[in-house]
This record gives sequence, structure tokens and C-alpha cells, in this order.
Amino acid sequence: MRLLDRSPSARFTLATLTTLASLGSPATAQDWALRSFTTSPAGATFPRMAYDTQRARCVVFGGWNAPSGTIVFQETWEYDGAAWTLRAPATVPPERESHVMAYDSNRGKTVMFGGWDFNFNMLPGTWEWDGTDWTNTLPANAPGPRLLSAMTFDSGRNVIVLFGGSGVGGRVADTWEYDGTNWNQIATAAPPSARESHVMAYDSARARTVLFGGRDANGLLGDTWEYDGANWTQIMPDGAPSPRVDAALVFDVQRARCVLFGGADNVFDLDETWEYDGGGWRELFTANRPQGNSALAMAYDRSRGQAVVFGGFDGAAAIADTFELGGNAATYRTFGTGCDGSNNLPPRLVPNAMPTLGSTTAVAIVDLPAVGGAVFVTAGFSATIWNGMALPFDLGGFGLTGCRAYTSADAALLVTHGGSTANWSLALPSTPTLSGLVLFLQALSIDPAVARPVPAAASNAAEMNVR
Repeated sequence: MRLLDRSPSARFTLATLTTLASLGSPATAQDWALRSFTTSPAGATFPRMAYDTQRARCVVFGGWNAPSGTIVFQETWEYDGAAWTLRAPATVPPERESHVMAYDSNRGKTVMFGGWDFNFNMLPGTWEWDGTDWTNTLPANAPGPRLLSAMTFDSGRNVIVLFGGSGVGGRVADTWEYDGTNWNQIATAAPPSARESHVMAYDSARARTVLFGGRDANGLLGDTWEYDGANWTQIMPDGAPSPRVDAALVFDVQRARCVLFGGADNVFDLDETWEYDGGGWRELFTANRPQGNSALAMAYDRSRGQAVVFGGFDGAAAIADTFELGGNAATYRTFGTGCDGSNNLPPRLVPNAMPTLGSTTAVAIVDLPAVGGAVFVTAGFSATIWNGMALPFDLGGFGLTGCRAYTSADAALLVTHGGSTANWSLALPSTPTLSGLVLFLQALSIDPAVARPVPAAASNAAEMNVR
């Protein structure tokens, strides 16, 4: 079923799209790319990486070669976007994995803390890399030895922030800050639960440290927290990544959002990419993506505007790949949550083909009632306002209890289906002025068996970036 239709029922035409695309500023779209090098670090699980902004390169240290477990690395590698280089410092920290690293841009030092060695000894000590050599700084006060914690640099206050991890006595829920001289434990009113294998990044646009996921005494976590330098606040976004451990999180400075990749649930190593801008999480769908991966290293290369991923574990072996997320490509992003149909599942939009000029883009609407039926697919140009109403808004007043509208409905067409999946497609012409166009989609499933005044269920939403 084509979205754009020349019949009177269509409220916009190809000419309208072309005009709006020429007036709007192109959205920054992304894609993953696998990089190849003649020399690079060996495959490693639980390596750590930080981006040195003064010298414009990623710094990697440690990891181990799962699943053989015969080596825990103590090599220092650097990546400048063109090549990997093995460094040979005079002082080398002890071998380690499951440690944390962050770059202090105020002092020009990469800071490393914790982890454990080949013999599973938890490691104390705060190490710093200045681009030439490592130094064990020996601060007077420091967190206890631990692994699987999370750490990031708060550039607004010029302090390293560390939270949680697994210490000698088990998981901890303490917050520490390091100013380059000493560590200070920060007493917060309501911190996240004691956890390990979570991720953190500093959102410099909003002056907040963002924390996601991990594992506590009750199992895997999918919660989002923010730290403002005084207290932690749990955020309740509409839609978020599933609970997971050992993912990676960085802050994309150019696009002002955190980017999360990978991680593991109780069954799989995940290949998902998510973005968080403080308002909510959106899952990013690209033409290419790394394999399912957990226990990886990730950093944001500010000079090139690329998120860099190295290493990890794919469920069978340590990974030696280097992937980058950046560029200018067609993408989908899904966001929000739908409301349940009669099968107790909300309809979901799942992109099947990227919105590339000169091709046919496609979306599947899944988790529909298996008996078949009809779906209205709406498309619009905004996810912030429609007919004077701020988006998203509650559709309960329209008889759709528990449902929300996420997008403007500038056009709506009916798609029929014979089972639990409906398919929508749109042929995009090779019209250069359409590059950079952003469309928003949502679906409304007609469901006579649902217990609502209006017999229907709404889906999540999708953002389509045309290239």
C-alpha cells in the first residue's frame, strides 16, 4: 500500500513533500561501518576505551581473550581514525579486564580504575595515561577495589564520576568523584540500587550524567537514572531498551544525545542501537550494524563525529572488530510504546527497508490480532505538535483508553492484513530535494475484540530519515 496517493483522500502529495524537504534542515542520519586494518588489537572481551580530545585518538587498555581465558591483556593501543598503534610505555599497569576508563579533558589525562587480573584478584589503584606513559597516582582516598562499575567525566564540573560495581563484599551503590588529586565519596539522597555491569555517559548539553541498566540482586535492569552532581533521579521515559548488562554508552556531542549499543540479556548478545536525548529513548535502525555484542569498548571521536566500538563478545568468542557509527545515511528510529490489543500485545512498527531515494522503503506492523483485519497508517511531519496540541497526547478522551498519539496525522491510509502482520511501503523517487526529509509514522489497528470504547489499539511511532 502506497502512502502517497493522488486521490482526494491523501492530504499531501509528492510536491508537498519536496517543498517541505527544501524548507527544512536535514536531520543528521547515521549508519554503522566496519573498518579494516592491517594491524589492530587482538580480540578482547571487557576491554576499555576513552577518547583523548587533545590528541584526537581513542585509547584502549586491557580485556581478555574469552572464551579460552589464557590471556588478560595489559597492552595500550591508540586509534586515530586511520590506524591502530600499539604503544610501548615505560610503565605498564597490571593486566586487567572489567575495569573503567574515562578521559579528563581538563587535565589531558586518561584515567583508569579497578578491574581484576588473570587470577581474579580485584585491583585497586588509579592510573593515568598522558599520551606517553602510565602513572599510578596513589591518591590518599579512593574507592575500594571493584570491577564492572561505570565511570565518565563531568566536563561541566571537571570531575570523574564513578558509580557502583562489584567489590570485595558484593555489589555497591556508592558515588565517587575524582578531581585529579583525590577521590571523594558523594552522599546522595536516593541513589540507584547496588549494581554491576551498567553503563554511564555525561550529557554535556544538559549537564547530567546518564546511567542505564546493569544487574542488581533482583536480576537484569532496564532503568534510566540521571546525576546532576548532587543527587540521582530516576527517569521514567516512554519506551526504553530492554534490561541488559555489559552494553556501551557514549555521548554524541554533535547530535546532543547518548548512544547505547549492544549488551546481553539472559539469552542473547544484542545488536541494538538506542539513543537518549533526555526526553526519551529511540531505537535506531540502520542499513548495517555490528553483530550481537556485549562486554565491548566504546568511545565518541569528537574530531570526526563518530562513535567507535571495539572488541566484545558475541556469545562464542572475543571480537576483534572496529565499527564506527556516523556518516549520512537513511535511518529509522522507533520510539514510544503502543497500547495493548485483544492479544494483550501492543502493535509495533518494525522497519524492513531503509528510506533511500530511488528505492521502496517498508515497515511491518507486527503483533496484530492473528485473525487479521485492518490498520490505519498515519504519516506526518512533526512529533512535537499537531493541530495545536503538544505531542505525545493521551487518546483516552477519544475512546482509546491507555493509548497515545506520538505524531501528527497529515495523511492516513488503510492497510489490510490476513494475520498478525501488516506491511506498509512507500516508493521514494530519486529526487535530491527529498534528501533530509523526516517523516513520522504511527499505526492504529482496528480490533473489534479489544475492551475499549473505540475498538482499536495504537502502535509505537517511527521517525523516517530519507537519504
